[in-house]
Amino acid sequence: MNHLEPVLIVGTVFFTVAYIIEIILKYRLRSRIVSSGLTDEKLIRGLFASKVDNRYSTLKWGLILLFAGIGLIVLEYVPYEYDSPLPYGIEGTFIALGFLLYYFMVNGKPSGAKREE
Repeated sequence: MNHLEPVLIVGTVFFTVAYIIEIILKYRLRSRIVSSGLTDEKLIRGLFASKVDNRYSTLKWGLILLFAGIGLIVLEYVPYEYDSPLPYGIEGTFIALGFLLYYFMVNGKPSGAKREE
């Protein structure tokens, strides 16, 4: 699994830098809002609220890690050459399946369906 180390290192560095930039930009936006005199608490909460309810965050990461693990298990049984891009494709496909399953579980409610009471 030595050929996956550079990908993991680059991915980790990328997401760390992206997270730090997000924190800095949120801080700058909040400080500008406060300095402009806008102190409506509901509006400020609305700006920084997550689009998806936080109760689904655990579900998302659980599904992604589950499918990533399944992809690694599948890689144990699929023969491939050392320089082949096949392992990246298989792992990426399983992780994408985890994201898609999460999306359909959270947003897959039919819009035309009405609850009977």
